[in-house]
Amino acid sequence: MTTELHRELTEFLDAYFDAWNVYDQARMRALWDTDEADVLYLAEECEPHIGWSAIESYWGVDRTKAERLLTWRDLHAVQAGTDVAIAFFHCNWSTYLPGNRLYPKPFGGPVRISMVLRRKADGWKAIHYIEAPLASLVQVRKAHEDAVDPRLHERLAAKGITY
Repeated sequence: MTTELHRELTEFLDAYFDAWNVYDQARMRALWDTDEADVLYLAEECEPHIGWSAIESYWGVDRTKAERLLTWRDLHAVQAGTDVAIAFFHCNWSTYLPGNRLYPKPFGGPVRISMVLRRKADGWKAIHYIEAPLASLVQVRKAHEDAVDPRLHERLAAKGITY
């Protein structure tokens, strides 16, 4: 069942990731509560960015030559107060950094995101964003499980082996 909150936050996340996918910093910032001085943004690859100057410094890197595709799914929305909501969802990020020697091909991965939003007159605005990657051991295990030939699963199922 979709609630009004779920619908509103779905629209917010669609707009947010649309802005990220074209790296439109003005649209990204417009979806944050600019009245909140202590905003927090924690990407999986770095230390937390607290406050607007730190976030704008992180966003301000020239990424015009890079290409990215971020998708999200499985929203769990909680109304934490009359003007506060908590969103939890899964995201997959894929990126291409031309000329990068470490990653000459596109790369990406899954991440879980927790976001706190405040309702303003013009809609929901983010104030707190945290990416939580899977532990590396879990990622490696999943890669190994995903690499199993489907015929082995069929053979095991025929023997009544379940897991």
